[in-house]
Amino acid sequence: MSQAGILLSVFLLIMNVKIHRRTSLLLELSSVCCLVVPFAYWLFYSDSITVEGNAFGVGIVGFISLLYFGTHLVSADSAEDLTLCKELSRIRRPLAWITLPTVFWVFSTLSLDYTHAENSLWHGAFFPLYANACIFYSGIALLTALLSFENYYNRLMEKFLLLCSWFMAVFFLWVYFLKGETNLISFVFTCVVPQILFVEAVRENLWGRLIVALSILLGVLLKVDFVINSNETILVSNLTFAHVSLLFAGLVLFIVFFLGVRYLLSRFFENDEILMGEESDTSDGEVQIYSPFSAPDFKVVRLPVLCGILTAVAFGYFTSDWIVLAGPFGAYVSCLLVCLQPFTHLVFFKKRRGGKSK
Repeated sequence: MSQAGILLSVFLLIMNVKIHRRTSLLLELSSVCCLVVPFAYWLFYSDSITVEGNAFGVGIVGFISLLYFGTHLVSADSAEDLTLCKELSRIRRPLAWITLPTVFWVFSTLSLDYTHAENSLWHGAFFPLYANACIFYSGIALLTALLSFENYYNRLMEKFLLLCSWFMAVFFLWVYFLKGETNLISFVFTCVVPQILFVEAVRENLWGRLIVALSILLGVLLKVDFVINSNETILVSNLTFAHVSLLFAGLVLFIVFFLGVRYLLSRFFENDEILMGEESDTSDGEVQIYSPFSAPDFKVVRLPVLCGILTAVAFGYFTSDWIVLAGPFGAYVSCLLVCLQPFTHLVFFKKRRGGKSK
């Protein structure tokens, strides 16, 4: 669930859904803060935890998320500098195009490795789709909860939440008929409870929306526990003081870190003048249609992606974890090269302008 926020943010940007900067920054910040919790646990239990290729893949996704979030912040801070703002706006969608498949790659390999090594019940190519769907759904619920704490309301996300609840209900039923097992409690929390948003009194009430969002997050947690243990009551029946303490400590760490960063960066969140998909291709409002190889996004991303692919091939040649890490490592190199482009263009522009003035 740590990458639920960034996954939803880049998806909305790619689909050109216009949402305010507050919404997109909350999503991206939530992913960055969520990764702090497992990293803290790893530091605490580093002597008893073996770091494998999938952990490095999650770390690369976390770095890309931080890079994407940082670029968004710099772009917001450069709103008065039109040259820098324009350069940074050119790389946001290319970064999203790289980040989205990387997140799917990492969590698909993670889920496949889990089913291969831990639980044969979930063997099958559908399981990565199932895992990514739960991550995406939890991202919408997390956004609803975060906006509720901010005392904001997004009707588009509410409609999206209901649509995804129907999709997840179909998915739950499909898994039940396919595998013969299901988690009824998780189904109720994840798919049935969200339907009360059809009631206007619940939909318009802050606490009603928050209860629905927390219900979905709890349902997803119970579903993860069911996938691991194949028992829908073991999480509650086997809870000990140590388990509750660790869960509470992780929740407190996330809240403290999130609120601290949110407070320090409040000036970026409060400015709602620029939308997430606000850039238009023409000044008169007409939309230009490009061929795939002449689109602005492709021009920005083609050389970095080519370099990333070559790096991934070289990485795969010299390591045994190429299946798990080749794609994320190539995306890591591509994102770095994409982020260097605005500053390279600005330096070149200044030098050329300085040469002309002489």
